[in-house]
This record gives sequence, C-alpha cells and structure tokens, in this order.
Amino acid sequence: MRVIGGILVIILLVLAGGIATGFIDLQKTQEGRLPAIAVKEGALPKYEANVAKVEVGTRKETVDVPTVDVKKP
Repeated sequence: MRVIGGILVIILLVLAGGIATGFIDLQKTQEGRLPAIAVKEGALPKYEANVAKVEVGTRKETVDVPTVDVKKP
C-alpha cells in the first residue's frame, strides 16, 4: 500500500514539475458548459389512510400495591 502511494506521489511531482517548467503545456481548446436540464411540473402521489381514533387524557386510578415482608434467618 505504501509502494502504490509513493508511486502516485512521484507521478504527481513529475507532472507538477513538468507543468511548472513548461515541459508540459496545457491549452484549453474548447469552452465547457453545463448540460441543459428541463424541469417540468409534476405531481406527488396521493395516499389515503384510515387510522384508529386515539383519545388522550388523564384519569384518577387506585392501584393496590402488595406488601413485602423480609424475614432474617
């Protein structure tokens, strides 16, 4: 893995040096442009959901709590 990384670094340095010294000359021969995109109106899908009715509220409730006796041996 280190060998591949080292080789890539060497290649990039050689390319950068070639461009900096004028050995490699890059010229733009044609202007670029973004692709044309046409956006037309659309529609979202329709859904119908039948859900249960939920009532939220409070009420007072009495709960019997059992007693626990602990006996030491």
